Amino acid sequence: MNKKSIIALSVGMLAMSACALQAQPNYTVTAPVPAEKNNTMAYLYNWDDNAKLDSAIVTDGQIKFAGSTDAPFIGRIMLDGGRGPIIVVEEGNIVVGADGKASGSPLNDKMETYGKQMKEIVEKFNKLEKTDTVQMKNLQEEYAAIPRKAYEENKGNTLGLYFFLQLVYEMDLAQLDAAIAADKTLADSKRVQKIRTGLLAKAETSVGKHYKDFSVTYNGKTEKLSDYVKPGKYTLVDFWASWCGPCIRQTKVIKELYNKYKDKGLDVLGVAVWDEPDNTLKAIKTHGLEWPCIINAQSVPTDLYGISGIPCIILINPEGIIVSRDKQSQELIDDVDSAMATYAQPQAMTLPADSAAADTASVIF
Repeated sequence: MNKKSIIALSVGMLAMSACALQAQPNYTVTAPVPAEKNNTMAYLYNWDDNAKLDSAIVTDGQIKFAGSTDAPFIGRIMLDGGRGPIIVVEEGNIVVGADGKASGSPLNDKMETYGKQMKEIVEKFNKLEKTDTVQMKNLQEEYAAIPRKAYEENKGNTLGLYFFLQLVYEMDLAQLDAAIAADKTLADSKRVQKIRTGLLAKAETSVGKHYKDFSVTYNGKTEKLSDYVKPGKYTLVDFWASWCGPCIRQTKVIKELYNKYKDKGLDVLGVAVWDEPDNTLKAIKTHGLEWPCIINAQSVPTDLYGISGIPCIILINPEGIIVSRDKQSQELIDDVDSAMATYAQPQAMTLPADSAAADTASVIF
């Protein structure tokens, strides 16, 4: 073998060794699972972009994932279609406890420290007398401060992104853009990008803007929002789901408004989002919802209107302009009462008897 061949062989062997080293797992994740889940499939997802990264069969009441990552990321374990714990996937042997908390790596240990602080505040809060409103407010402020502190202490890393995403839903578009400008790493997050897109959509469908139409097909029938928004009438649109407790509670408020104004110029429409059609239909019957409902809308309207949480209730005026949005309970009642107080329901046009006779005569001749 000549010198060139020996060198080429050596380079090739080094490359193969590098590939082999790169392929070696640098993290493991183990988690306990109820014994009845043995032989079911578990998955590890990237929580930020929802990409499926790994799968494993539950064996002896345990899930075990093994893989390699160049940088930490937020992961979520999914089992049998159900959402499991959120963890930081990074180098190390990560162990998830029965409480869903992860340990065994630096960022998971830090996440657990913040979690313990929040848990301690909740325990103090639960021991307070309900009349001690001052201390209750103080503890609520302490609790809310921890995610903000955690973000500031971890700005620019994966844990910082996780805690930022606990805060972002309280932000408007300007605040979010300011945060992204101050922390460039946020711009790479798929979740942050989606939230920003939603805030843009929300701004375009806020109070004072014309409603946006959409269509949904279910059981071969296509329905549009514009099928129900009638010129000359107010329309109350309730985006809801059968599994949503606050949504069901608001149906009582909507019933009161419906019964009060259904003959005075107010129409009500339900739009079922993020729900299984059978469950929607069952809830309509169970709760006695008399108004029409667009079934199986899923995320079509929520993406269009930038809806991040339900119920989302909007009031559209006779000209198609949104005059109330995201109000509930007494605030919703006040907005509808105020609108209907100034509403003049169009009257059917009638001709005087003489005019009618004259018109008839002209048709005859």
